[in-house]
Amino acid sequence: MLIWFLAVNFTLAVLYAVIKRVRRETAGMAVYFVFLPGLGFLIYFLPRLLQAFLEKMGVDQEAILIRAFEVELQPEHPDVREALNVVPVEDAMAVGANTEKRALLLKQLKKDLKENYKILLAAEQDEDSESAHYAAVAKKEIYRLHQTRWMECRRDYAEDPDNPEKYHAACATLTEMLKSGILSSREQSAYRKRLCDLVQGQIDVGENEVSSEEYEEYLESLVELGRNKDAELLWQKYADQMRSEAAYQDMLKMFYQAGERRKFEDFLDDLRKNKQIRLSPKGLEQLRYWTGRLTKVAMDN
Repeated sequence: MLIWFLAVNFTLAVLYAVIKRVRRETAGMAVYFVFLPGLGFLIYFLPRLLQAFLEKMGVDQEAILIRAFEVELQPEHPDVREALNVVPVEDAMAVGANTEKRALLLKQLKKDLKENYKILLAAEQDEDSESAHYAAVAKKEIYRLHQTRWMECRRDYAEDPDNPEKYHAACATLTEMLKSGILSSREQSAYRKRLCDLVQGQIDVGENEVSSEEYEEYLESLVELGRNKDAELLWQKYADQMRSEAAYQDMLKMFYQAGERRKFEDFLDDLRKNKQIRLSPKGLEQLRYWTGRLTKVAMDN
């Protein structure tokens, strides 16, 4: 019986190797089957049969994986899933155990990745290598989706540059990429240059098609690229299109970094007197800070 068992095992191992070679796949497992008769086939094929059965029954394997990571927590440790209702995801990631963080990340991966990827990016530098891996995979996939979308919009615009819808779509795609948080500093600069060229090109042929948001993104890109003179010229010509807190903040940042105190003070005074600008709590706090500081300096002098 033992001889027959070994003979059948050897025959099946050879058959497995032949099938794999015909399919041009690696057949190294055949050696494993030979040296571990019977048990080798059981260990190798049982999980696959179980997976096929679960798929046929419609069982959510990812949910099973999440539950497999779950452990019974001590009372002093917070439940991450409950904590997400009252604290930012970044904080929940910071206080959670590795198994909790993995479960959280897997749950986010199950949702719409384009809507949830920023949550995953919070784990990119996590000490847990598996959590960091999930974040890296999500970042790579989002980058691919953005790149694909940009290539499509750029091609469509190049084929029909007089079409306003294709121009706006290209601008929106570039803006989304710049705000995604997945680009390196070099890529940020490259895509900002493309946005500047795109908006300036539209201004040259028909400035009425340029929206206020696009003027503001153009201004921000000029400031970030260090093109201060171009930013000032843009403001001088199209300031009425950019009467927003963000635009003022960009100009104040530019003058402050350039050390142009007089222009900074004039711009700050203009912002203070402009009743049409609705400042956020943060913007109002900054305005009060700089107004108070400049007043103190004037009194000291």
